[in-house]
Amino acid sequence: MKCSQCGSENRVGARFCLQCGNDLGPEEESAPVVNDSGPRTASMTSDTIPQEDPPAPPANGPATAPLPNLSAAFAPLPAGALLFQDRYAVLEVHSTGAQINEYLVVDRVPVWVCEHCGNASEAAEEHFCESCGAERSGAAPLNLRYRLHESIDPQAFAQEAQLLAMRLQHPGLRLSTTIFTEAPYGAPRQYRVVPEFPLPSAATLPIPQEVNTVLTWGVALGQALTYLHRHQITLQTINPNHVVLDGKVPLWTNLNRAYIIPPAQRATGEALNEILSRDVQGLATVLLYLMTGQTQLTTEMPFSSRLKTLLYQGINTPQVLMAETFTAELEACLDELRHPASATLIVGRRSDVGRVRSLNEDSLLTVEFTSVFKSVSEPIGLFIVADGMGGHEAGDVASELTARVMAQRASAELLPSLALGKPFPEWRNWLTAAVQSANKAVHEQRTAAGTDMGNTLVAVLVRGGRALIANVGDSRCYYLDADGIRQISVDHSLVERLVATGQITRDEAAHHPQRNVIYRVIGDRSKVEVDLFEQLLDPGGALLLCSDGLSGMISNTDIWQIWHAAGSPQEACDALVKAANEAGGEDNITALIVQMVV
Repeated sequence: MKCSQCGSENRVGARFCLQCGNDLGPEEESAPVVNDSGPRTASMTSDTIPQEDPPAPPANGPATAPLPNLSAAFAPLPAGALLFQDRYAVLEVHSTGAQINEYLVVDRVPVWVCEHCGNASEAAEEHFCESCGAERSGAAPLNLRYRLHESIDPQAFAQEAQLLAMRLQHPGLRLSTTIFTEAPYGAPRQYRVVPEFPLPSAATLPIPQEVNTVLTWGVALGQALTYLHRHQITLQTINPNHVVLDGKVPLWTNLNRAYIIPPAQRATGEALNEILSRDVQGLATVLLYLMTGQTQLTTEMPFSSRLKTLLYQGINTPQVLMAETFTAELEACLDELRHPASATLIVGRRSDVGRVRSLNEDSLLTVEFTSVFKSVSEPIGLFIVADGMGGHEAGDVASELTARVMAQRASAELLPSLALGKPFPEWRNWLTAAVQSANKAVHEQRTAAGTDMGNTLVAVLVRGGRALIANVGDSRCYYLDADGIRQISVDHSLVERLVATGQITRDEAAHHPQRNVIYRVIGDRSKVEVDLFEQLLDPGGALLLCSDGLSGMISNTDIWQIWHAAGSPQEACDALVKAANEAGGEDNITALIVQMVV
């Protein structure tokens, strides 16, 4: 069934368009009912969405009267009701209750996603991206869908509304999109807009979870908790229901019990620290529960003495333990647990032109140092895969220049820490600076040559049993172990944005006509935004770095099976390249595997 408004294909019998929310019903249905007789709080369209283009919400426009059929009960809104100055249209009622109603709504303000930088913009009259200045393409705008929670309690979402007003920004927090008040039946109701698809709660996980996994979550949650405490915010109540998982990334949620500490209380140092340390107690208790199913620590629990001491201090003792201190010590326990006493890296590498291209624009480079002091081996390595763009004397030049610049910095700055006993650089800052140096070199070469050269990049810095991954573009890094394969990096591509916003599925992304549109590359601008990810390496675990000539030709399942069946990283790389060629070899193919053994 094709939408008459945006042209999108929908399933047969669909009531509303998946993309824009347009009514797909027969034309003979009743026209929208609008009453302009009084001040407006919410409007409705009987049970339909208007057929005209969704208007942008008026700044201070008139409003229709409250919905008819006023009831003393907490009556739900009908399908088609409009809220938040007509911005959100109710598609369907999900659930009703004495205190909370939940709806599926569509945002009637369309969003344009820039193909160059990925910025999402609502400015309908603009012809250029407000972030990077690129001209907008003819791609159709997107209308996103959300869940809407409705309550008659005036304080239902008050605390979270205060947090939204503070414009908090941290990757470990999951806040609502919008909170507002309207009176659709004459009496005020509170509304909260949240993402359409809820994330699984930690309370629903099977118990016990692996200690390594829980401690990794604990470090991420502790970092977010430290951020909140720096803004004088305490969560007060912490249990597994306050943690959700976005893939394998934990987030604090259900923050409506959070408390913004008033200035008068902030002045009393000891009392303030005692308030904040209660959050640490809650986090420690949640971590213990996820690892054991218990909320009290016992001597029989199979933890290291360092971890037992930390959990005991967090849960049982009256002493003040700050989130930042707890998180740092938790990370040390994790490093102690996952960092083998003596580690060795085995590397496999292979790059191939493929079966279609005449030039291999991919570049691959590895720099490895290893120290063995007092019988303890600690490898340090920089591993790079760069996929060039721009054709002969452009893409190949860009990718090679990127790899060489980063390798030169590794030799000049990392080797002294090993050979001369100097402190190892703060690795997040170092890797970011190395990528920026490569980006600057490519940008300057591009400007001088007058070409459109550029490249994607995935780079890994390894020290002992820990890895830091940087990526720009759609070259990828995967983690492989006996349990399966997991993509660590996030593609900077248009289809990845569409998947993230729920507009297409992961399977649809693999065949999307714009799957090759990338909005972030090395050399395009004088500075580039770099995404960083940390990964602990288990003995037997491996990192796979690859260009899209591999990931775009064979599935993740096939990649894992080939790696798992191979006798060595080099054998796996050879087999992966062969499989990509047999699947068509439509692009250059590069695979680099870094595997830890003890």
